[in-house]
Amino acid sequence: MGRMVEARAATDEPSPSLRLLRTLIREEKDISMHFEHLEDLRRSGLSDHTIRQHRFRSLSRPRLKTLLGLSIAHVESGMLIPFPHPAGGFFDYARVKIFPPQKDIRGRSMKYLQPRGSEVHLFFPLPTLHAGLDSKDALYLVEGEKKSLAVAQLGRPAVGFCGIEGWHLGGSRALIADFEWVRLRGRQVELIPDGDWQTNPNVERGAFHLAEALEARGATVRLVVLPMDLPHA
Repeated sequence: MGRMVEARAATDEPSPSLRLLRTLIREEKDISMHFEHLEDLRRSGLSDHTIRQHRFRSLSRPRLKTLLGLSIAHVESGMLIPFPHPAGGFFDYARVKIFPPQKDIRGRSMKYLQPRGSEVHLFFPLPTLHAGLDSKDALYLVEGEKKSLAVAQLGRPAVGFCGIEGWHLGGSRALIADFEWVRLRGRQVELIPDGDWQTNPNVERGAFHLAEALEARGATVRLVVLPMDLPHA
């Protein structure tokens, strides 16, 4: 019996990836960021206050390997993007923007990675957290963490989703559990996919499927058209 209890306790130990993530998020003091990472955030319209508030961090290659659980030969560094939890604090989840971007096996640009086996989450910007969850004002549902933060900085209730398929699990078109935190019924939702949704059939399809899922929850959805020449995040 004692061995069974010991074995169960051992399985409850957080992984090295999760231990590192929790340590990074707990570090509230100002930490110097790689110049390229800081400039990337500022180009996205984020203020230094917002950057500090959301605990963005620069990661060295060893820490990047520990966090992701894999090593990518030509990646020089990574920028940690923690995900605020709607109940306070942060999820045990983050994404990483890698520098420089890489190509996947299909030859597509690969800018963002997340730890192996991690779930999909929404990104809840802190500047308008409570209004984003429950407000009479329209909700801006924005593709991309940095874009949603830039919208929230303007005082607009915003929530981010990661990639045009980042709102559902594989094999399902149901909204992920994080949407339970957000009041949708009777609410206007301004859905803002990346600017190429009108020219990329896959993105367009994902955007319309998301709109349908939101409308099934009682939201009124409007797809927002962004200028095609906006810089990609």
